[in-house]
Amino acid sequence: MKPDDAIISHILFHPREEEPGFVPEGIRTLTVSGNAEIGGYLHLHPTSDTLLLFFHGNGEIAADYDDISSFFTNCGVSFWIVDYRGYGRSSGLPSYSLMFDDAQALLNDVLRMAQAVGRTFNRILVMGRSLGSASAMFLASRHASQLSGLLLDSPYADGLKLIYRLSGIALNREDLPEFMDNIDLMRTTDLPTLIIHGTIDQIIPVSDARALYNACGNTARRLVEIEGAGHNDLMFRGGDQYWSSIRQHIMQTIQKPIWPE
Repeated sequence: MKPDDAIISHILFHPREEEPGFVPEGIRTLTVSGNAEIGGYLHLHPTSDTLLLFFHGNGEIAADYDDISSFFTNCGVSFWIVDYRGYGRSSGLPSYSLMFDDAQALLNDVLRMAQAVGRTFNRILVMGRSLGSASAMFLASRHASQLSGLLLDSPYADGLKLIYRLSGIALNREDLPEFMDNIDLMRTTDLPTLIIHGTIDQIIPVSDARALYNACGNTARRLVEIEGAGHNDLMFRGGDQYWSSIRQHIMQTIQKPIWPE
């Protein structure tokens, strides 16, 4: 079995389109492999030279974050959230391997995108929620020299266990040898890392967050457990604890520029 087989894509991805007539500001698009176009939204901070690239969960779209984008910009960053293929404004069909290819393409496109909006982003952080944690950790494990920090919201550690929890299908490593586990990516990540997780998450248990925290190779790591929070209400139940943790992590980890000043 391959990671891009239809059954795996059906389990991992639940794409949906935007609501008709939804046209917020800051629309950005990028043409990727196969002539697909991925789209999302850039919410600019008035003065910050720091960009946070965000990868959302498998049942979300970038437009879902329009109402809370100001929380991120109030943390001192410009907030760039992009849909996977087949989600929101993006064309094509989502797949496991293309998710990583497109994450790489987005990071490669930062300089061009910044020039297009007349800005310079000297620092970049990556953040992933749920399934999006894989894209964020993939970039962090391979491009630490270009990044300033990693933030994870409800991340999973073991992909095969995630598939079982989502579908009831039990697979072993021999069934899916090319599937990357987040915990392996984390072991090769050397970035200041913040992990936030709910203690009663029934989709991805908090034990996954603890395992990732223990595997993190950077001493500047922090695990924040939100008491009584599940998988889809973490930021709202966490409230100030959630946002202050993000703000503190941003302030502590913005240290080195990605582009020469």
